[in-house]
Amino acid sequence: MIISRPTEYNILTEIINYKKSFNADFIILCGENVEIDYHKLIDILNSEHIDFCGGIFPKVIYKNQSYCDHVLILPAKFGKTPSVVFGLDNGDVQIPSGLDSKTGKSLFILNDGLSNWISKFVFHLYDELGSNHHVFGSGAGFSSFKRENCLFCHEGFFMDVAIVVPISNNITQSTRHGWKPIAGPYIATRTSANLLEELNWKPAYTVCKSILESQENTTIDADNYYKYAKRYPFGIRRSNSEYLIRDPVNLESETSIRFGAEIPSNSVLYLMNSEDDDMLKAGSEACKEVISQCENPLFMFVADCISRTWILNERFKEELDNINDAAKEIDLTVYGVYSMGEISSSNGGLLDYHHKTIVVSVVEKA
Repeated sequence: MIISRPTEYNILTEIINYKKSFNADFIILCGENVEIDYHKLIDILNSEHIDFCGGIFPKVIYKNQSYCDHVLILPAKFGKTPSVVFGLDNGDVQIPSGLDSKTGKSLFILNDGLSNWISKFVFHLYDELGSNHHVFGSGAGFSSFKRENCLFCHEGFFMDVAIVVPISNNITQSTRHGWKPIAGPYIATRTSANLLEELNWKPAYTVCKSILESQENTTIDADNYYKYAKRYPFGIRRSNSEYLIRDPVNLESETSIRFGAEIPSNSVLYLMNSEDDDMLKAGSEACKEVISQCENPLFMFVADCISRTWILNERFKEELDNINDAAKEIDLTVYGVYSMGEISSSNGGLLDYHHKTIVVSVVEKA
């Protein structure tokens, strides 16, 4: 369901009315301009013994439209109360016990999309759970990249955490991005978490500046770097699947570049690029694949990277139309977010954290 003029109390009312007819718990997804008191919302949901988790995103998606001031409420059957994972700020990530396959068929994850150690969290989660779950989720946060609390559950309102909840619903999913390698390989010879300091034993910005100037035939400086860099992410090769995209966020200094997630030291990187038509084709293919595989669909959840919206600009409406048209073929409602990173286990069970990617998940009836 979607709420166009959200308040703490009409969110509660919608949830209570739904629970009168259906036994469900709730995922609450909020556009970044929603004006509610999140501490108050948490208190009143806790007072009614509602199991819930949620996050704040640049925009939420409903059918083929997107909104920065609406709230989505998605029903799911939680296998366990949501768990908060700390340590995404300093790397001291501790995965809580009890997230095994006995507590749910799938895992839903929300994480702070601007934390330094997201990939480490994903790695530890996979190391703990293996490929026993289908996993889907999204990075939360604000389009301004301002660091603020952006995740909430019964325990409180947080930044630099992840929220993990097993759910009893099966999911079917597909992951695509449409980016292709155009140069490389390069070696990440010095990194620190999501900071790329040296590339091929030289200052990372110096190398990237030279690459972009060659590709764009223009002069690159600190002021226009991201204008061009957003179209040239790096890719880490994955066997039997698309490259794992790592997206530059900003210049940290005159030598280093901060990315949206960690780049492992000594990893082999390729410079990536994509045409708009290839990106749109990738989104359509992801939808068609997941729809062909689902059996008992409840709704479709789409995590569509915010940087795709910045690159496609006006054509991003085509992406939303393509998704919605595919879903309507089986009478399925589309819900989603402009994500700050995407979580998926669709590539042969391997759990990954993505950028510039669309992850389409069909949540099935429990």
